[in-house]
Amino acid sequence: MARDVARWLTASRAARRVRAAAEERLPPHLGTALLTRDWETLAAHAGTTSRDARLAGALTGLRAGDDAAVLAALPEEAGEALRYLGDVARWRLGTLAAERGDAFAEAFGRLHSEDVVTVATVQKSGTHWMRFFLTNYARALADPAVERPISYPELQREFYGNNRWQVFRGAEPYREPCTLLAAHGVSDVTMQHFRHDVDPFVFSPGRKIMLYRNPLDYVVSLYHYTIKQRPEQRDKARHPRDVVEPMLDTYARHLLTLGSYRDDPDVHVASYESLKSDPGARFREVVRFLGLPLVDDAVDRALALSDISTIRATEEQVGRSMVVKLDGYFTRDGSIGQWKEFFDDDDVERARRVLAAHGLDLDAFTVDAPEGIR
Repeated sequence: MARDVARWLTASRAARRVRAAAEERLPPHLGTALLTRDWETLAAHAGTTSRDARLAGALTGLRAGDDAAVLAALPEEAGEALRYLGDVARWRLGTLAAERGDAFAEAFGRLHSEDVVTVATVQKSGTHWMRFFLTNYARALADPAVERPISYPELQREFYGNNRWQVFRGAEPYREPCTLLAAHGVSDVTMQHFRHDVDPFVFSPGRKIMLYRNPLDYVVSLYHYTIKQRPEQRDKARHPRDVVEPMLDTYARHLLTLGSYRDDPDVHVASYESLKSDPGARFREVVRFLGLPLVDDAVDRALALSDISTIRATEEQVGRSMVVKLDGYFTRDGSIGQWKEFFDDDDVERARRVLAAHGLDLDAFTVDAPEGIR
């Protein structure tokens, strides 16, 4: 065992040295430019010498309309992000159906329509709460007397079930959306999380609702969802403090993309904490942003049908998590400030340092619930 540990440590140190040397050779700020669409930096470093340089080349080529050149430069093993950009080129050239089939090409085009709304989020920031609200608001507009809550499978099958990136990577089928909001200029309400390597919305028109959460609660919630509630993953960490660095590194990268859209008129940015603190006001802002008719009774009814207690009751009724197979329920804890049960002062200071290394100030986030709010 001791020899195995020693070999692992030696290999890990060697890997870190190789990674550090590679990072030193990377053009400065290219990683940031990929997330924030800094076109000048991307153009300066576009090439084929690294994955990031290839991404920069594909992005700048697509922006310039050099779709054929983008395809010609793609490597055989492109990876998800490059493959997606290649599909953008194929779609614009009209060759995507021949490459991926008619159904995929049709779905790709519809998911890039200007009348698609995307709930674009940092994980564990109210993604499904927003999806349930918009679905239930559509239901309430169509039937002001609607009372029955819907389950997550119903939302997926019968209303608005498309996860854009999962469709693009072939992990989930394209689901035909309902038409409840079509008369109001919304053909679909989709979802997608941010990525750590590239802005996934750079060539996606349509309005977007971008959500984020305070970083301390994010780590706690993501730890439970991806590790503690999954038996096959539990040996990766024993406590949220064990994953503070890698999770906050990803978090910071996601916030780079989100922050770059704050002045975009087609994007509505909201924190999970603001939604929790005053859902009536904040969700009405979303309705107005989308240009939907604002009906107060429908908002109130949609909020009641989408409340965490309502969704939790449907999970308990069927006896399992609503989204994926987990130990326990997906609606584990939606409170603000749950990090206090897991982090001490030293943990918070460590998180503060990690965020500061990315230019983020922990004090800029709402980490404590206002009085009377959980």
